[in-house]
Amino acid sequence: MLLTIDRRDNKMESSQCIFSNFSYVDPEKGEIQCGVSMVVNKGKIQKIQQDPIPATDHIPEIDLKGQYVIPGLINNHVHLSGSGTPMPKFLDRPILFAWLRKQPWFQRFIQKSMRNNAYASLKKGITSVRSLGEAYFNILEIRDKIKSGELIGPRLFTSGKIIAKRGEHIDVFDVQINDEIAEATEITEYLVRQGVDCIKVLSTGGVTGAKELGQAGKPLFSIEVLKAIVNTAHKAGLRVTAHAEGLEGARRCVEAGIDSIEHGADYTEDILNKMKEKNIGTIPTLSSGLAYSLSDAKLTHIEYLNSIRIDREVEIGLRRAIKRGIIIGVGDDAGIPLVLHGKLAQEIILLHETYGLTPMEAIQCATINNAIILGEEENIGSLNPGKYADFIVFRENPLEDLYLLFNPFQVFKNGVDVCRRRETRLLRYWNRTVKWLDRLFSKQKK
Repeated sequence: MLLTIDRRDNKMESSQCIFSNFSYVDPEKGEIQCGVSMVVNKGKIQKIQQDPIPATDHIPEIDLKGQYVIPGLINNHVHLSGSGTPMPKFLDRPILFAWLRKQPWFQRFIQKSMRNNAYASLKKGITSVRSLGEAYFNILEIRDKIKSGELIGPRLFTSGKIIAKRGEHIDVFDVQINDEIAEATEITEYLVRQGVDCIKVLSTGGVTGAKELGQAGKPLFSIEVLKAIVNTAHKAGLRVTAHAEGLEGARRCVEAGIDSIEHGADYTEDILNKMKEKNIGTIPTLSSGLAYSLSDAKLTHIEYLNSIRIDREVEIGLRRAIKRGIIIGVGDDAGIPLVLHGKLAQEIILLHETYGLTPMEAIQCATINNAIILGEEENIGSLNPGKYADFIVFRENPLEDLYLLFNPFQVFKNGVDVCRRRETRLLRYWNRTVKWLDRLFSKQKK
């Protein structure tokens, strides 16, 4: 049975259909339900149950033949401007790169790269991504075109730029401010007006940017400034996440009421209690640390030692957070050098093999937990009536082999098999031909 595309409202979504006879890996109940059927209409789930749902002449049925279905994966930390391939050495010169990024042709190149990187994620079963810092605000244009169906890509949420402290972090992804409440409020309001989906603040210094031993992860903003950012964003209905590597920086973020922490620190029991109380999640981005530790990237002695220390603190903090029952999300920092898009399965496997989560718990981190951190649990993260029909299909049980997550058999977004989306024009002509033949033969029978 062919699945058609409903072009009303210019959205890529399925017409009404029934997906039947599949084994649902339910991240909310933490169990596999067999013999499940689901009705999808206009891209959303209308009904899902273990009993069969009879098909009709007007509602086609797609028999999944007992295959395994999990909700679409969510990557809560990416940078679509980067491909993961290290930049050429000659671009390390700030003056040259500053000139280059102002060129219109270079902006078009980055925009095309962002589209390609987004699609690379989608075809690997990552149906939603959160972009946390891009070179240009045209990420908002890509988000809107994906939403309208003009472009193929995952459901996209973005902070646009990162709020960083002036003089501490020179990066094309930043908007920079001083450690002042008025300026923090003003820049947050500016980002809200741009139409971003969330706010990201660089609350501590980076690892490789630190010039002295022990300075990696030093706090950059006072609690008062962080509170100003959080309060302004919350007033606009946006969540705030913070790059935090270091105990004091993480403590300030928690005190300020941040919604989630990227990377992490060796959290104390007091900080964990407050995170639990305020429902603050943490996204450890394990793949980025692993990529640098396994590569032959040329780091200075100080950079290497700082990196080792931060990775160790993140590991300690994550183990404590898991034990304490903190919401653990998943994001791999895809787009930074050495971390490619579409490899989120590695993050899930690390949580299982290194940190002792069960396969179901690791998948929960990449689905319902990430949806909660995003504030989108009413729309994505599991398969329930009213949510988007975003799911991936496997011929074998992914709980028995998490490495299957690298290559899903089918990927559905809004109830449409997006891996075959590029054949839509051919399929449309085929559907028209089938309908014409049906009408032709039905007339002959009469």
